Amino acid sequence: MELAMSAIGVVLPRLAQLLTEEYQLQTRAKKNIESLSRELAAIQVALEKVAKVPADQLEPDTKLWASNAKELSYDIDDALDKFFVRTVGHDHEHADLGFLEKLVCKTKDLLKKAKARRVISDAISDIRELAKEVAELRERYKVDGPVVNHAATTVDPRIIALHKDMTEAIGIDEARDQVISMLSGRSDELKVVSIVGFGGLGKTTLARAVHDQVKRQFCCGAFVSVGQNPDLKKVFKDTLHGLDAEKYKDIHNTTMDESLLMGVLRNFLQDKKYFVVIDDIWDEKVWEYIKCAFYKNNLGSQIITTTRNFTVSKACCSKDDEIYRMKPLSRDHSKRLFYKRIFQHENGCPDELEEVSTDILKKCGGVPLAIITIAGLLANKQVHIRHEWCNVFNSIGRGLKGDHKVEDMKKILSFSYYDLPPHLKACLLYLSILPEDSVIDRDHLVRIWIAEGVVRSTTSQHENMLVDLGHSYFSELINRSMLQPADIHYLSGRVLSCRVHDMVLELIIDLSKEENFVTILDHERDTSLVSKVHRLSLQNSKAEYTVPDATVTKVRSLYGFSSSINIMLAVSRFPVLRVLDLDDCHFEGSYHLKHLGKLFHLRYLRISCKSVEKLPIEIGNLEFLQTLDLIGSSIKELPRTIVRLRRLMFLRFENAITLSDRIGALTSLQELSPRIIIYDYPSALSFLKALYNLTELRVLSIRFSSNVTGDKVLSQSLCSLRNLRELILMASCSRGVVLLPLCFGSPLDLQYLSRIVIDVSEVHQETFENLGRLPALRVLEIWKKGRTERWVIGSGAFPCLEHCFFVSSKISVVFKSGAMPKVYRLCLYVAVEEYRDINFDWLGEPPFASRSICLDYHWEIPSLGGGGG
Repeated sequence: MELAMSAIGVVLPRLAQLLTEEYQLQTRAKKNIESLSRELAAIQVALEKVAKVPADQLEPDTKLWASNAKELSYDIDDALDKFFVRTVGHDHEHADLGFLEKLVCKTKDLLKKAKARRVISDAISDIRELAKEVAELRERYKVDGPVVNHAATTVDPRIIALHKDMTEAIGIDEARDQVISMLSGRSDELKVVSIVGFGGLGKTTLARAVHDQVKRQFCCGAFVSVGQNPDLKKVFKDTLHGLDAEKYKDIHNTTMDESLLMGVLRNFLQDKKYFVVIDDIWDEKVWEYIKCAFYKNNLGSQIITTTRNFTVSKACCSKDDEIYRMKPLSRDHSKRLFYKRIFQHENGCPDELEEVSTDILKKCGGVPLAIITIAGLLANKQVHIRHEWCNVFNSIGRGLKGDHKVEDMKKILSFSYYDLPPHLKACLLYLSILPEDSVIDRDHLVRIWIAEGVVRSTTSQHENMLVDLGHSYFSELINRSMLQPADIHYLSGRVLSCRVHDMVLELIIDLSKEENFVTILDHERDTSLVSKVHRLSLQNSKAEYTVPDATVTKVRSLYGFSSSINIMLAVSRFPVLRVLDLDDCHFEGSYHLKHLGKLFHLRYLRISCKSVEKLPIEIGNLEFLQTLDLIGSSIKELPRTIVRLRRLMFLRFENAITLSDRIGALTSLQELSPRIIIYDYPSALSFLKALYNLTELRVLSIRFSSNVTGDKVLSQSLCSLRNLRELILMASCSRGVVLLPLCFGSPLDLQYLSRIVIDVSEVHQETFENLGRLPALRVLEIWKKGRTERWVIGSGAFPCLEHCFFVSSKISVVFKSGAMPKVYRLCLYVAVEEYRDINFDWLGEPPFASRSICLDYHWEIPSLGGGGG
């Protein structure tokens, strides 16, 4: 239901766009569009009510009606897309033509647009009749539902703390010590202990706790996840990288097969005492293959495996006393975990909620995942009042008991899912597209959400705020415990990536099947069962797929993960494709991507495949492209037609790519990453001039590889980047980047800037004072080179700064009372003879005297590489 709502939510503003004078539609067509918009708005209201009811409580005809509404929205959206593709401006294509040639081209464009207007008018008339049929049925299926608050939030810091100290939070110390005891013994032979239990009991958490406790006793170690559909090459590569990240930093780029990787792993381990966790094994045969890679060297090495299947655990171990059976949490530990997630501390439950919380915990059955999920739901209630908690208790169902634990777990998880607002339900379903055990990059996910239209701007929001909106959706899913934090930024505390628990993923996949949201094809699934496909995900397979022509015409998104994409030979057969995401896919030797230029509807293109070395020049035809992500490919040069992509918001590339000065034509760009490298003065000057036009940029990172900076031009360009959030300017040369006071002349020019990392030869006091007035600055790193300077940080300077790093061989710093009122980490790297020039008296003055501040000062200067992160 939420997908139908999302689809209609995309269509309504696009229909309104058609009514503007720009498209010059006839009066009759405009009336039909207005009528269609009213019908769709009424359908959306009905869908909002239906979406609040769990799918298993809906009548079959209600589900069918909602499905028809969704398909109707897709048809309208596709028709609108075809119209906009035909009417988009192509003036830049005629810039180099003569007068007569321009006149001929413009005449052709006008005829083309006139034809497009007739086509869209006829299409709207036909679609309006279908909409009437759907609307006539909606009165039969009205379902009352509560109103949902759509307020966006930031990540609750308690959930981050919960995952950081999970061992203490759920009382896992006793189980951890028991597993460690099982591992220990007099023999130096390789010891294997298996942890077994059903999903959600905390097997991975226990294994992680043991790993963290004992890893220092071993020469090397690794923590590797296998999963239900394992890619053994990835398992071996991850293991090697975990054992020695520096030696095997490029192991994921190797083309070695499983047998060769196994040999490399055995050779590495033969003379080392190692500790390895092999997490989430589903099949005995998989373990039999994996264990051959671990050399039995009689040095006291140890392995932990985790699995849901007791038969697999027996295959892992030679004795039953080497198997640890997971137990549910005790009542006291369940309460501690539950309360810590909802309240400020473990004993913070009000008296009036004690009884109902006890009833809820009984239904959770001591399963950590269930407890965290329901606690995440209750933590997001605006008011902690008893009747709301009782409603949650009554809605959970039978709880975890008898022989139905897994299904009852899904019942608990599905309740949390149906409590999500519609936009978050749609966002969550996109996780079903990705392979299990994926570490999911937040920004990657948000860019997909934007391309698919589930994160979209409103009349009151600028498109530059889409990323912030997507981040808030991601944060809210973290807060509700539907996603688990994976990587957390060491300074800001922001969650950079996430994982999906197996049980949550199973729920999402089940819901996706009901909604016909995504079709997953791998070595276990049969394409003959596919009828209507809107999103296609190819995972870990070398199969050659044959997708019916009738199905191909509806595919809006195509994802490939570690697959052989022979299907891509006919990529032009996907007429409405909007998302193309290829990760570690293998192409036939003769294959090239020239057909990409025919995917006129494409919004998102990601190619992370080493076999791809060149983009076709026809990529300039993709007028609607928002994301171009080439990280992980072998592409070294961008075609000159890239400048036609006027709607491009995110351009990601390997460092080796050189950017043309014509990049300034891409005025919608919000992100250029990961880093731009400038080698000489001419290229520096031309790029920095082009930078002046990129006023939508949010992230900018530049490394100057020689003594060239173009300081004045750089200063002028930076002042134009009024939407900048993050700025990194580093230099490989000895003198650093010289920044004149003009660069930060007016704090209002950079009012959103929250992180600065700069490598400078001089920072004048005036510039420093301007930096101190930036209203949103939270992280500041200054790598100072050159002559000694005296910095005075005045009262009230840096009002929002939380993390401050000064690195210099010669520095004198004075902190006035009231400076940096919010800082809680201050790191000073100075030369030995300069420490007397730093005034620490301010630490005893308000507001610092009443707060805890982490002060690090070091008498050695670190290498420059530490500051570019």
